[in-house]
Amino acid sequence: MDMPTAYMQQPAAVGMSIALYRSGRQYFYNYGEVEKGTGRLPTATTYYNMGSVAKTFVATLLAQAVLDKKVQLTDDIRRYLPGEYPNLEFAGHPVRLVDLANHTASLPSTSHVYPKALGDSLRALPLAPRIAYYSRYSADSLLADLHHLRPTAQPGTTYRYNNLGPLILQLLLERAYQQPYEEMVTRYVRSHFGMRDTKRVLSAAEQARYAVGYETPQHGQVSLNYTGYWGGTTLNSTPADLLRYAQANLAAQDPAVRLAHQPTTTLPEGYAVGLVWRLDTDATGSRRIYHSGHFPGYNTWLAVYPEQDVAVVLLVNDNISQDRLTELGQQLKQELLAGATH
Repeated sequence: MDMPTAYMQQPAAVGMSIALYRSGRQYFYNYGEVEKGTGRLPTATTYYNMGSVAKTFVATLLAQAVLDKKVQLTDDIRRYLPGEYPNLEFAGHPVRLVDLANHTASLPSTSHVYPKALGDSLRALPLAPRIAYYSRYSADSLLADLHHLRPTAQPGTTYRYNNLGPLILQLLLERAYQQPYEEMVTRYVRSHFGMRDTKRVLSAAEQARYAVGYETPQHGQVSLNYTGYWGGTTLNSTPADLLRYAQANLAAQDPAVRLAHQPTTTLPEGYAVGLVWRLDTDATGSRRIYHSGHFPGYNTWLAVYPEQDVAVVLLVNDNISQDRLTELGQQLKQELLAGATH
């Protein structure tokens, strides 16, 4: 497997964890460092921020809520909001839960825009006080901001990737179940998938296992717990835990997983979207269910190939192009099928 070595030769590369599955066997490979200059190799239990792969966890819980008859995908989201939101429709067409889950709600990509002067001053702060300020943004803050947002097109008709949709879904799930999302998601993945290392808030011992993220080659940032709604659907996980998740999505024995994989919209580019998940065929014609993730200092790729019983998880603590990681993931899948796993 010389392709990961080639990736690691890029000047901005720091560390990489690879987790692979094929037909009952798991493979783990680690390269580089968890922190520059330490010589400490990542392991299968090193924590990374998974970026937007976390949105697929919201999708799974949404699917479970449908199965629990808490919600229906075609419901007007205002059914689950307190008060009146006449703005959350376009020409009489409401924003529905499914529109939030497949990026066709046509809402802005963020719920709250900070004034430029304030934003500039916040960006100049060290990470800890910056996060402390942003973490004041709560469910009530989001509910207030939703009064000022309007879809720019008929919901369900125009795809535009959006970070706000899954965040609103998180809010609606909390209201439907009357539980904090953090508790719901950690309990769900532990009981359904055996995942014990996937969570938003980490203990001191868990933070010691975190890979330092490098937003630039010169700037590494240690893990900090993201609370409140500013952190979005953020989750941390390990290669071993994310491979468990990938295997659960590969097997699709869980009814909520199967529902999340059902296409809800098809795009002109040739791929479909389920509940958050992207659905297509790769360059070899293999059916693929996947999602990528980016967070400052981290990139993630997770893909499953049902017909070939293959899953690929890649985690890096750098900001190198997501496209490079996607390309590497596809190459590793081909090597895995060819039997080159040593």
